[in-house]
Amino acid sequence: MKHKVIIDTDPGIDDAMAIAYAIAHPDIELLALTTIFGNVRTHEATRNALALLDHWGCDADVAEGEAAPLTIPGNEPSYLVHGRNGFGEVDIPASSRSKHALDAADYIIEASKRYPGEITLCAVGPLTNLARLLERDPEVATRLKAVIVMGGAVHKKGNVTPVAEANIWNDPHAADLVFAASWPLVLAPLDCTMPVVFTPDFMQALAKENPALGTPLAAMAEFYARFYRSHLGLAGCVPHDVMALSWLTVPGAFRLQKGALCVVTDGASIGQTLFQPGGTASRARCFDGRPNHMVMVDTDPQMFLADYMMVMTRHAG
Repeated sequence: MKHKVIIDTDPGIDDAMAIAYAIAHPDIELLALTTIFGNVRTHEATRNALALLDHWGCDADVAEGEAAPLTIPGNEPSYLVHGRNGFGEVDIPASSRSKHALDAADYIIEASKRYPGEITLCAVGPLTNLARLLERDPEVATRLKAVIVMGGAVHKKGNVTPVAEANIWNDPHAADLVFAASWPLVLAPLDCTMPVVFTPDFMQALAKENPALGTPLAAMAEFYARFYRSHLGLAGCVPHDVMALSWLTVPGAFRLQKGALCVVTDGASIGQTLFQPGGTASRARCFDGRPNHMVMVDTDPQMFLADYMMVMTRHAG
């Protein structure tokens, strides 16, 4: 049986890498993209989501999400990392399609009623839509098969502050509500994403093996890699968002820990993800009553890379 997937996304170069993987994978049925701010503004994310799906011949729905965080003022989008258009200035033709009549939260609620216990929600941007979803229909937590979140840094340092990862930092209050909810949640933090690098050679091979999907991704990756080279000295770029989907399709590539999660919502450490492994105790009261979730704390890079290339190449055939 295929995995029925909704991706909550702010496309975004690594978002595009994840969306391409979802389209290509024979075991994934992509139902929809729901959009959120982060790498770009929400209306730009909606435009980009529609453009990608049309460009790659996928008729999944696109439902627009929240335009601002729950509590804090919105941060400037990550144009420095992803380019002003979100695609590293690579031109993807605009779609003539319209967004869905329902907003993101209501779309997910309705889809979860249509397919109870079948949908995996992969959130690869700030978690505002998920917090709104829980607010409108707390019972949705019982109808989703799984919730996979790309975000946070558990044992590693952050990427927008010394302690905070971008998706969590962009709406820490929403993230804290999502982590407090009793639903089957798996977290893909920087701990599992940073070990993987898409090198220029890897992206060129991808473009050669699958021109339709790989050529625009390789062009985007050139822009993305310039950021990683200048800021981290990496020879390539990190495909963060793909991890949320790879957990479904190649779980053996990851090492997991179980534990409770919470988020710092003010002060100098705002956006920091705190993790208390299951079976341990501390005097931090923020974990009281919190459910244990699964956290992907490490990755086998070679297994991950081999899977990504295999899936994309198979699609080309």
